Formats: sequence, C-alpha cells, structure tokens
Amino acid sequence: FLIGYSNILQQKGEITQAITFASRALKITDNPNFEREASRLLARLYKISGRFDSAYYYLSIYIVANDSLKNIESIQKMADLRTEYEVGQKQAEVDVLEKNTLIKSIAIIGLGIILLLAIWLVAMYYYNLKRSRKLSVALEERRILLENQSSELKVKNNKILSANEELTVLNEAINKQNEKILEANEELTVLNEAINKQKNEILDSITYAKKIQAAMLPPEQYFHEILNDVFILFKPRDIVSGDFFWIKQVNQYVILAAADCTGHGVPGAFMSMLGMSYLNEIVHSREITQANQVLNELRKQIRNSLRQHGQAEESKDGMDMALCVIDEKNNTLQYSGANNPLYLIRDKNGAPELTVFKADRMPLGYYQGSFKTFTNKEIQLEFGDVFYLFSDGFIDQKGGKDNKKFMSKNFKDLLIKIHQEPMREQKKILDLTIKDWMGDTSQIDDILVIGVRV
Repeated sequence: FLIGYSNILQQKGEITQAITFASRALKITDNPNFEREASRLLARLYKISGRFDSAYYYLSIYIVANDSLKNIESIQKMADLRTEYEVGQKQAEVDVLEKNTLIKSIAIIGLGIILLLAIWLVAMYYYNLKRSRKLSVALEERRILLENQSSELKVKNNKILSANEELTVLNEAINKQNEKILEANEELTVLNEAINKQKNEILDSITYAKKIQAAMLPPEQYFHEILNDVFILFKPRDIVSGDFFWIKQVNQYVILAAADCTGHGVPGAFMSMLGMSYLNEIVHSREITQANQVLNELRKQIRNSLRQHGQAEESKDGMDMALCVIDEKNNTLQYSGANNPLYLIRDKNGAPELTVFKADRMPLGYYQGSFKTFTNKEIQLEFGDVFYLFSDGFIDQKGGKDNKKFMSKNFKDLLIKIHQEPMREQKKILDLTIKDWMGDTSQIDDILVIGVRV
C-alpha cells in the first residue's frame, strides 16, 4: 500500500512525500519482493531529486535484493524438479501395482463369468426338460379335447342338417305366402290408385269450394272503402275455413262481424256460407241495424235451418260471433256477442287502456240452456279509439317452448303494445308473432282478427 501511494505522490510531483512513504515501506517490510520494489522506487526518486549518492545507495540495495530473489527462484526450481522426479518414480511403481491388480481382477471376473455361464446352461437344460414334459401333457390334453369337440360338432352338424330340412319346408311355405302377399299388394295398389283418384277429386271439389267461399267473403278493399283504417288477419287452418268476416253498410250504419263456426274445414265452411247468407238477408234485405237483434234473428234462422229444437239427438252445429254496428252520424258503436268479446283500446292521460266488452255465454245455434235475447252494448267512440273483433284461433294456438296456448293475457298485452302502429303494420306484427309462437307446431284452428281505428 505504501509503495503504491508513493508512486501516486511521484506522479503528482510530490517527491519529498513520496520518498518519506517509500522509506517507511522499506523499513517495515520483510518480504524480499517488497524490499526490492521499495529500493528501486527510492533510487528513482533520489535520482529525480538530484541526490545521486542516495540514488546509488538504494540502487545497490535493489541489485542485491534482485540477485537474492533470482537465487531463491533457482533453488526453488531445482527443488521442484527433484520433487517431480521422485513423484514420477513413485507413480511408476503405483502404475505397475495397479496394472498387476487389474490383471488379477480380470482373471477373477473371467472365471466368475465362466462359472455363471456353466450354472445358467445347467439351469436352462433342466428348465427346458421340465417345460418339454409340461408341453407333452398339454398336447395330450388338447388332443383329447379336440376329439371330444369333433364328436360334439358331428352331433351338431346332424342337428343342423335336420334343421335345414325343416327350414326348406318353411321356406317353401314362406314363398307361397309371399306370392299371396304380392297378389294382395297388387290389389292394394289398385285400391290406392282409386283412393288417390277419389282424394284428388275431393281436393278439387274443396279447392273449388274455397273459390266459392272467397267469392262470398267481402273483399278487404271493400272494408277499406267503408272504414278507411282497418286490417283483417285471416289464416284458415285448411283449404276452406270455418271462420268468416262480414261487413255491410245500411244508410249511416256500418255492420261488422267476425264469426267462428262449429268445426273447421268443409263442415265449418258450410256453416260460414250459411251464416253469411242469413246476415245478408237480415241486414241488407230487412235492414235490421240493432246489434243484438241481428244476433237474435240469426240464431232463429240457424236453428230453423238445422232443425234444432233442443233434443239430444239433434245437430249441435252453430257459431260464435262478435258483431258491432257503427253509427257514423252519431259516432257510436253497438256491440253484441255470442261467446266472442270485443276489445277497445283508448288512450287516457297519455296511457293506453284496454276495455273488454264481454259476450253473452251462448252460441248461435244449438244450446241446452234457456234462450235469452242477446245483450246490446252501446259505446260512445272517441277519435283514435282502436277496437278488435276476433275468433278464438289466435288465443288457443299452441306453441312456445312449453307448447302451451297463447292465452288472452298475452294477446291483450300484444294489442296494447302495437295499437298505435299503422293498421297494416299491426297485421304484419300479429302474423309474425303467431308464426314465431307456433314454430314447428301445426295450426290447430282457423285464425281471424279484425282491427279498426276510429
């Protein structure tokens, strides 16, 4: 450390201080290397300071120290060489001993391996001998088993031959039966062709009946000419329908009806044509314009036509109907219903309110109870009122995830939700809603909904 610090002082030009620290290092060291370095540093420092006598003195000390170190290194090298020679001699002796030991070990291991191979060969001989005896016993047992199986197979083969003979007899009987079946199939084909021909004739007749029914139903354009803002959603279940709609104007009165006849398809279609004919007679010819009186007269005509006098064996056909009469002059609406209600939606204080005008619980036609006159309900209309006439087909349609009926509550909520939409848009929404509700479920009844905005 003192020698290094003295070198730093020399570089800084502080020669006196450097001499002091270098002298102190020389006094306190007993290491030849440090002594040599310190004396060389002092010789250089005194030379720089111009004190050549002191420089010569310390240079002499450096030379002596340097020679001593070289003598020590030479002695050390000789000692190292002698040590290496002695170690080499010993190592050679050790290598000879290890080589002899390895040769002995290899000989011992070789003898052990030969002994183990001999033992293994003897053991394998006895093992194979024992195994050969077991295989001989197993082969003998297998031979006996195969002989037994061969005997059993012969017995089974004889049984199979007998069964084949029986099957041959049965096959002949089956072939005869197949011939009879083919003959029966030919007869069924002829019958099927006759049935298809009859079916096509019936379908042609029903399709023609649809044209007749459509001709008797008032065109939707006629509704728009009389009522302006109106829609009709009409979805028959079959080719012809048991539901029908009807409209007629007599003076200042517009008579509008939505009917649901007993059954659907052809029977319902016959009843619908009967109902439209009688309505034309009652309203157009006789000019009866009071809603309940129209229903009373219609019930009388239907009962007389179907000869219904209250007997159990009589025809039980009839129809349900919601009928209303709009007085365009006084802006009133009469309503009378046979099982089918009327819904009216009116905005009160900015919120829609749906009012249900209930029908009388009796049909137009067969009825076991006592016949009473139908109730006539009069309603004062306001601008923006929307009312709906309908059959039960929409409400009773099954569908949804649980295959349940649509129900009147859902129908009411839907009407309240869409009542402010244009009537044409309301029809589209109702149609899409019932289609989505049905999904893959078949339509179970005719569907009819009529909406009118005042």
